[in-house]
Formats: sequence, C-alpha cells, structure tokens
Amino acid sequence: MINTIEKLNEKFNNKYDYLKLLNVVYDKDSLLCTITLLYPYQIEEITIEDKEEITKFYQEFLSLNGEVKVKFKKSFLDECLIVDEVVEFFKENKKGIFPYISIDNITSSHQGQDVEINIALNQDVLSLIDDLDLEMQLKKHIEQLFIANVKVNLIENEDTLPDEIDAEDLIPTSSVNRVRRYNIKIEKKVIGGEIAPKPEYISDIKKPKPSVILAGFISNKSQKKYIQKKGKNAGKEKLLYSFTLRDSEGAIDCVYFCAKAHEKDMEALDDLFMVACVGNVQLGLNGKLTYYIKKLSLASPYEEPVHEETVDTGTFKHKKVVFPDMMPYEKQSNLFEEKVLYNDYIMQNNFVVFDIETTGLDPDYCEITELGAVKIEHGEITERFQSFAKPSHPIPEEVVKVTNITDEMVAHAPSAEDVVYDFWEWSRGCILSGHNVVGFDIKFIRKVAEKIGVRFDNEMIDTLIVARQSGLRLGNYKLGTIVKALGITLVDAHRAYNDAYATAKVLMELNKLKK
Repeated sequence: MINTIEKLNEKFNNKYDYLKLLNVVYDKDSLLCTITLLYPYQIEEITIEDKEEITKFYQEFLSLNGEVKVKFKKSFLDECLIVDEVVEFFKENKKGIFPYISIDNITSSHQGQDVEINIALNQDVLSLIDDLDLEMQLKKHIEQLFIANVKVNLIENEDTLPDEIDAEDLIPTSSVNRVRRYNIKIEKKVIGGEIAPKPEYISDIKKPKPSVILAGFISNKSQKKYIQKKGKNAGKEKLLYSFTLRDSEGAIDCVYFCAKAHEKDMEALDDLFMVACVGNVQLGLNGKLTYYIKKLSLASPYEEPVHEETVDTGTFKHKKVVFPDMMPYEKQSNLFEEKVLYNDYIMQNNFVVFDIETTGLDPDYCEITELGAVKIEHGEITERFQSFAKPSHPIPEEVVKVTNITDEMVAHAPSAEDVVYDFWEWSRGCILSGHNVVGFDIKFIRKVAEKIGVRFDNEMIDTLIVARQSGLRLGNYKLGTIVKALGITLVDAHRAYNDAYATAKVLMELNKLKK
C-alpha cells in the first residue's frame, strides 16, 4: 500500500511530517473521495494556504474521476477518549476478555506524544493470553487513531470484575419458568466447600451464567504448566487443568486453575470419574462457553433422575419478617442555618429509594441476598427498611469480595419471598427509586414478586438517568462517582442499605432548589 504521507513529504521536503493519515472514504455514487488527516494538538492550526496545497497534492496524486476533499482533525490525547477506544478495541476484537474490561481497570497517561496505557486483568485471564501479541495489537490500534507513541502494560489485579451493568441487552429479560435439575449423591469433597447435590443439565446452559452446579463424567483431562507473569507470585510455576465434563444430555469444556494444595487431588482424578462442580460459565478465550471451576467433589448418580421446579405456583403463605424503623430526625445544628429547599416533585410526593445485593447479574438465575431502602416524605428521610435474604445456593466467591456478604451472614435470614412481600406492603403508594433500578434491581424484585402473586406497578425514577440528564460532567455515572461529585458520604458501598441511603441523598440533591 502506498504511503501517501511519505509522498507528500517527498514533494514538500518534510514540511508536513507532523501529519498522519486517519482514513480514506470513497463514495461511488457521488464520486467523492474524503481524506481525513490527523495533526498533533500542539500545533495551533494549519493555515489556509497549507490546506489548499495539501488538497491540490492529493487531487493530482490520486487522479480520480471525481472530487477529492481533505479534512484536518486535531489529535487530542484526551485520557477519556483513549480509554474509550481501548474498551472498544476489546469489545470488537477480544470478546473472550471483554467481560473483564471496564473504564475502571484502564488508565491512560501521556507526556507530550508518549502515551502509556495500563490495563488491570484477573490472573486467570492473564495466564491464558499472549501478553506481547495483545499489547502489540492494541498499540497498533491506538496509534492508528491518535498521533502518539503508545506503550501498553498488562497488570495483574485479582479484584477486577465486570463493571456495573445497566445496558438492557446485557441483562436478559425473558422469563424462565423452569430450570431442570436432577439428584446425585456427593461421595467425597475434593476442592472447596459443600456442593448442593442438584446439578443442572449441561445442554440447558446456553449463555454465560454465574455460580452454576453441574455434574458429569470426566474425559480428555490434561494439564498445562505456566509461569505466573505478574503479581506477588510472579515467576512461580503453576498448573492449569482442562477436561470435558459430560452428562446424559451434553458436554462442556472445563478449566481449573490449580492451587498448590490441590495438585495431588487433581492428578488423582481420571477419565470416567463422576464429579459435581460449582463454577462460572463464561465465554472462554476461544469464544466458546467454558466452565471455570471453583469447587469439585466426587459424586455418583441416583437411579432415577427427578426434576425440580424453581417457581412455586402454589399459594404463598407469608409471615412478616421485616419491621422498618424510624430514622432519627436530623435537627438543624444552627437556628439561623437556612433550611434546604427542594422542588415540588420532592416535597409533594413520597419516595422509597431501594437497593439490592444479589448472587450475580442475571435475574433469571441469580438471587437476592440483601434488600435495603429508605422512605422520603416531604423532603425528609423518615424510615429505614433492611434485611438479608437467604439464597438457595452458595454465594460465589467473587461476589463475596464485592459485597462482603457471606453464606454465614445469610444462613438464618428469611426467604427473598417473605422479604419482598414486606417490601411490597411498605412501598405501596410511593414512587420507587434507585440507582440503575430500571436496568437491574427492579428485575430481581419483579421476578420474586411474580412467584408470590404481587405486582410492583409503582411509578419509578432512576437516579442513573436523572444524573445523566442533570448536566453533571463525569467520566462515568456510577453511584460512587456521583456521590463524590455531589459531596455526599457513602460508607461501605455495595451494601444495600448504605447504597440506598446515599442514592436517596443523590435524588434529593439533584432536585434541590437552586439559589
């Protein structure tokens, strides 16, 4: 391919060596060729004379039967723009890694035209990718879009998890009335804690899903040694086991990153052993559904499988389990201090602002572990509602890291059905609000409500949408970012009541009367 920038500089003695070709678009219908050139942000402006000279060069050089138009675009090394392009690169080119990518685990900095991009990834993901290949591809991608010398660094960070999701297409809304399960017998625990002996059928797993129990027979077991490249164990050798798990109706590829303490256990497992596992079904780096195992036990089958309905269509017998309490009245510390005034929307309506914590992101498969809420009446936060809820399956380890809610904390909690019923009674007649409530929280609430025969048809306002429309100029609109921008205190984020209280403050602040 001819480098037209080189030809341009040959003709004009490197007068335009600061230019870079961004793209060339040729419209056959209108016979118009549009060439876009980048120039560094340090250059104030390109003169009209220079633009005319460059345009004339391209008209003569290309000799097209049609019009040639040259556009000039300044290359700003804006950190937000660069981070957005990094995310877009993973979305389009690295779909297996994309679920682990968000703007929170990417940083960009620059000095002059030297740009450094740091990307934090989970150790499991880092272990399976070719660092140099990924770094070179991303470097090439960014350098095509900006006038910059790019350096890419991949960094290990065990805390990296998918970002808060509010896109409708990422959280399935279709109703699943039934999950097929069957009974097995657990013979011996091998890795991790206890496993409830009711696995799903592998053939029913059609998409990524967290905290899945599967069982079947092992085949094609293999191990791979690799050197951990980053983190506190950098340079140490570790083992990765892979095998196929097959039940009576399907099969799935499995991966287990083996801890040193379990190497002998994994070595002892052989083809045709029956095992039960708990893990996450995700898109593997090959783009196929892959089962990443966290727990594993030896198992044996029952003679006759039985199916378990997950939706109770019988009469729901409720007992009151949550008793909301009054919030202390926040008196003015100074008699002469001006009282905060809110608009009519806040003063003339009652609101219930709520937040939930769950075992995962999908309301069709995951469960509520905590529900917290506050009530706003005439511009005052008056009542508090808070309760844990006991899920039917263990809380995934990665979720525990985020919420700090453990299986022990919910062991004696009431069912989500009882908690949601009390919440339904308490919130009737109020406008429901929350942060990302439309895209996430209300779907879980309505899923439970459907089981117990009640409907949440309240008017609803989402503070995520309100904040985006408020004129706040933020890098993202997560709750933590917004409360920081508004000067609101958020203690122990990712706990339902604390998030609900902070969200209520956000709702009120965004509806405060301006002086």
